[in-house]
Amino acid sequence: MSRKLDLYKVVKMGMKALKRANIPLYWSKYSRKDYTLHQHMMLIVLTQYVGSIERMLQIVREMRKIKRVMRLKKIPHKSTISRELRRIPERWIRIVLREIVKIMGIPNKFAVDSTGIQIYYRSYYYTQRIGEAGKIREGLKLHAAVDIERKLITNAIVTKWHANDSPYLIPLLEKESVKEVYADKGYDSLRNIRFVLNKGGTPYIAIRNKARRGLRRRLLEKSKSPDWKKKYSHRNVIESVFHSFKRVVGDYIFSHSFSGASKLLLFKVLAYDLYV
Repeated sequence: MSRKLDLYKVVKMGMKALKRANIPLYWSKYSRKDYTLHQHMMLIVLTQYVGSIERMLQIVREMRKIKRVMRLKKIPHKSTISRELRRIPERWIRIVLREIVKIMGIPNKFAVDSTGIQIYYRSYYYTQRIGEAGKIREGLKLHAAVDIERKLITNAIVTKWHANDSPYLIPLLEKESVKEVYADKGYDSLRNIRFVLNKGGTPYIAIRNKARRGLRRRLLEKSKSPDWKKKYSHRNVIESVFHSFKRVVGDYIFSHSFSGASKLLLFKVLAYDLYV
C-alpha cells in the first residue's frame, strides 16, 4: 500500500462507477446544469486525499487530465461542494461503493471488524483558545467488511463510538455470497454463526472460553487445532486495511453533525477503495 496515488486513475474509475450506479446527473430538470452530481461526488472523493476543499480545487485546477475525464468546464466554489455534500443521500454513496466492488470482482472471503475515527466539531485553534486542545470530544466507529484477497472495503456502517460490534456482522454481509468469514470474539454469537452457516460459508469467528455446550462449544474445540488457527490468521488482513485506510484518507473528521460525519466517512471509504 505504499504506491503513489494516481489521481487520474482514481477519477477515471470513480466516474465509471458513478455511471454504472445510475446516479442522476442533476437534481431536477430545472437545475442550472453548471455541474453534474457525478462531478460533485467525485470532487468530494478527491477532497478526502488532500484534507481540504481548497487544496483539492487547486489540484484539479492544475491537472487538465482530471478536468477532461470529469468533463469539468469550470471550477466550482468551495461552498458549492459543501452544500452538495449536505444534500447527497447516504444511499447513493453506498450504491457507488457497491459498483466499485463489482468492478474489482465479486468477493466471497471476508474479514469483519471495526475501528475508531475521531470527530471534531471545532477547529484546533478555537479549542486551544478556550483551553480544550488535545481533548477528544467524541468519536465514530466504522464497522467494515473487507475482501481479504483484494483488500477492499466491501461494505461499511457508521455508528457512535460506544456501539457494540456483534449486531453489525449480518447487515455488513447480508447481500454477499459468503465462503469464509473471519472475525474476533466481539462477533461471537449464535446468531452470527448460524447466519454464516446458512449462507453456506465457514465461520472463522473466535469463540469466548465460556461457551459450555452446543454449536459454540463445538466451534471452540475446533478452534484449538493448528489448521484452524492458521486459517484464522487471515483476519489480520483487516487490521492492515484499517492502517492503510487511515494513512491514505486520515483518521479524523470535521463535522457539525453525526449525519454529515457519517457521509464524510463513507466518502473516505470510496476514496480508499478507488486508491486500492
